[in-house]
Order: sequence, then C-alpha cells, then structure tokens
Amino acid sequence: IDEAQNFRQEDGPWYKKAKAITQKPGQSPGTLWIFLDYFQTSHIEDNGLPDFNSQYPKEMLTKIVRNADPIARYIKENIEMIKSNPPFYIAPTSLKMLGEAHWSSGVQGFFELKKNLTRDQIVTYVAENCKKLFQKGFSSKNIAILVSTLKDIDYYEESLKQATKKIRGLRICSAPTAMEGDYIVLDSIRRFSGLQRTIVFGLNPVSVFPHLSLSLLVCLASRALTHLYILYEN
Repeated sequence: IDEAQNFRQEDGPWYKKAKAITQKPGQSPGTLWIFLDYFQTSHIEDNGLPDFNSQYPKEMLTKIVRNADPIARYIKENIEMIKSNPPFYIAPTSLKMLGEAHWSSGVQGFFELKKNLTRDQIVTYVAENCKKLFQKGFSSKNIAILVSTLKDIDYYEESLKQATKKIRGLRICSAPTAMEGDYIVLDSIRRFSGLQRTIVFGLNPVSVFPHLSLSLLVCLASRALTHLYILYEN
C-alpha cells in the first residue's frame, strides 16, 4: 500500500481489512508493506493506522534520489519548518529521521516561486513556459499542473485550455483520462500523490487548514523531477 498518509477511515477500517488479507485462517501469514510520509499528510482525519510506536517492524527510508537539487532544497526547507512546529499527526519520534535524511546531489533543475498574481497572469505564465519547454524538446506527457482541490480544477481548466490552444502539440486534460495519453495532466495535489512528472506547475497551493499548507507544499514539490513552478494568486 503506497501513500498511506492520504488514507482515511470514512469508508471503513481499511487497515484491518488489508491486514486480514495477509492473515487468512489455515494459511501461513503473508506480508503487508505500507509506505507513507507523515510530512506529506494533507488532511486532519484519522488515517486508520496503529499508533506510530505500535507500527512494528518498520524501516526508515532516508535517501532521496529523484528530485533535482533546487527542488530538493525547497522540500527540505519546508520539512524543517514543519519540524520546528510539528502538527499533532507527526509523532515526535518520527522527526528524528529528518536528521538522517540526505539527497543525492548533482542533478540540475529549475525552481521558481511567484506570488500576488491574478488568474489570468497565472495561466499566461503557464502557457508561455510550456511553449518554451516544448521548444526544448519536452512534450505534454512530461508536464503536470497541480491545484489544491478538485474545485480548483474547474476554476483553472477552461482558462488554461484557452491560453494554450495555439501551442502546437499541447493538450491539457484532467485526470484520470490524461494519464492514458500524451496530455498535460491537470489534477489536485493530493490525488496526484505517489505519481511524478518531469515538470510540475503548482497553482495557488494552499490548504483550507493553514497548518497543513507546508505539508501540501512538500507533497507538491516532491512530484517534480527537474522543473518546479509555484504560482500564487493575490
């Protein structure tokens, strides 16, 4: 099970059900691996997992190898801020692993953050940079545009399509359809969690719960391999 920090119990005790699959009567016990990153938690509901100290055995994965240097630095900065004022869902003992984490450096990339933009300025910026990226050899399937909520998809989708319709070869489509072809995927940060693209545009990435905004940014940034653009509305 991957990205388990996003799981919630509103549809029932998922962890109990998953564990039962591996421990059927009359059969040898199986194995259940659950992967999660508490620093990327973007909700305040019960995630259905046992208490952190009861999660045994467990392994700490502390080596990050996929993000370019400027993106990795931005992720680390946000994780450090979360650590300085940790929310209730991050166990104090789990914070220790941050001191052991290290990034494989040397991967070139690009990161830019811009604030106080209008929606029109944001979609124009995305269109202009997509055109430049296409001229450098990138394609639609290399790019993801991520927003905070599913409602934000409706808010940006038509404007983005209008702004980019004259760019040859560029097609924007909301998930899950976009994952099946040569499209720029437009999706929410949380739903795209666990996936990745070479280039990511994050549009107004804010949480309705202020104390979750840093975790939302960690989740957003970790989706980008080499290029990350974060754009905020005023």
